[in-house]
Amino acid sequence: MNKTRIGIIGLGGVGGFYGGLLAEYYSNDKTIEICFVARGLHYDKIKKEGLEIRQKGISVTVKPHLLVKDISALGKVDYLLLCTKAYDLEVVIEEMKKIITEHTIIIPLLNGVSAYEQLVSEFGINKIWKGCTYMVSRLIEPGVIDNPSGRQKIFFGNNFEPTSQMLWFEFLLKRANINAICTSEIAREVWEKYILVSASATGTTFYNCSIGTLMEKHLEAIRNLVVEATRVARSKGVALSENIEELVIERLKAIPYDSTTSMHSDFIMNKNSTEIEVMTGYMVESAKEAGIELPTYTQMYRTLLASQGYYNG
Repeated sequence: MNKTRIGIIGLGGVGGFYGGLLAEYYSNDKTIEICFVARGLHYDKIKKEGLEIRQKGISVTVKPHLLVKDISALGKVDYLLLCTKAYDLEVVIEEMKKIITEHTIIIPLLNGVSAYEQLVSEFGINKIWKGCTYMVSRLIEPGVIDNPSGRQKIFFGNNFEPTSQMLWFEFLLKRANINAICTSEIAREVWEKYILVSASATGTTFYNCSIGTLMEKHLEAIRNLVVEATRVARSKGVALSENIEELVIERLKAIPYDSTTSMHSDFIMNKNSTEIEVMTGYMVESAKEAGIELPTYTQMYRTLLASQGYYNG
């Protein structure tokens, strides 16, 4: 019997949560095999006790069909949910080359839009489906993923009508209680998500504050970032919602006050690798290529690049 093998690379808040839901639902299914890549203490905990996923106060512990430390040990997979940090992508791509076959489909759920472009350049456009996700989920300790609200949504597809394969994969995800939507308007979905995360990541990191404080004390600056980001998207021919600026501002206002962004968190911890090039640098470089000006992004990008830690303003 042929099995459909789904690999999850990047077992943090996003990959761990969705992987956990898949592993739970398909635990006894003989036709679907869920495979995790994890390392360090995370791997040890899952190997010994399983992966605990929490949502809305409910906890379940699951084990995948296969748990490995190295991507090459996954073997050949049919679908690959790629949920790593964007700054790890180059290394991950090299390891992925060992397991990608002519039938493998890769769905990146990384922040930003540059990951899709990198993957297409390496593996070809027919192997990559665009994707993005909305959720607030964290790896709170090795082997434990928490999504307090339980809200989650995945958009995926390409810029044409969904194929039968895409619709089948959407069904596969939905059966595992994943709110999956296959759409031909994926470029709009990805970019509207990117505008939100890019502006919020840049703003929270520049001002060293939570999203709530950003919206309360630096509303004009965040509006400027959102407006500038929409210019970049439209310069690339993306058909955004007509009221996209207000939509993004309202979505940011709805985020819990004390929440912050992963880029801001990385700056606070003085990590050597951060998402600044994905979240901020990509916007600045894209604007240069299109011949448009982004004064707010450019100022914040230069300041953040020059800083060794984070801006304390």
